[in-house]
Amino acid sequence: MSWDVVMFGSISVPERSREEWLTTAINRDEFPWLDELGGVDTTLETPEALLTFLSDVALAPHHFFDVSADSSLVTVQGYVGEEPYRDLCQPLALLFGSAAGFGGTGDLTLFGYQGIRFGERVMLANGHASFRQLTQDTLGEIERSKTFQCLDARVHQRFDALVGRPSAPLDPRRATWMVHPFTGRRVRALAEQP
Repeated sequence: MSWDVVMFGSISVPERSREEWLTTAINRDEFPWLDELGGVDTTLETPEALLTFLSDVALAPHHFFDVSADSSLVTVQGYVGEEPYRDLCQPLALLFGSAAGFGGTGDLTLFGYQGIRFGERVMLANGHASFRQLTQDTLGEIERSKTFQCLDARVHQRFDALVGRPSAPLDPRRATWMVHPFTGRRVRALAEQP
């Protein structure tokens, strides 16, 4: 059985340290939790190479993976299948982890979306990157968060656009709840008109 994952997070690196962070070789030994994360080991050596790799990922039409970088912020949002997840999770975690030593702050959340329920988070604070597996209670909190709900809506809009289904109306009187046929999640849909 295949499964899908949503990923989201951001890193803020002080502008004065950004160039040094992007070009400094990463020491994988500083992140022993990478083995716990799983996925395919990456041979890319700098955050700059990781960003280039992450910006050019081939995906199925219903999946998406966006990485945006400006002068001091890197933001990630994605919905991917099992194989792309295995290819992306280590480079993404390394990118986030590598920023900690350069004053980077932020976090990355990896969330089993369909077919599997799991959660993992990479957190940056006080010059240190840490990793933890999330509890079921924390997974529930994430599902109720505004960030997750916006990402969830984007996933459903993507499926609906691919099959030509109208998106849910903003007026709740014209909407009804349904189980989405592609994700199995409860969503708002256009109500049948009498």
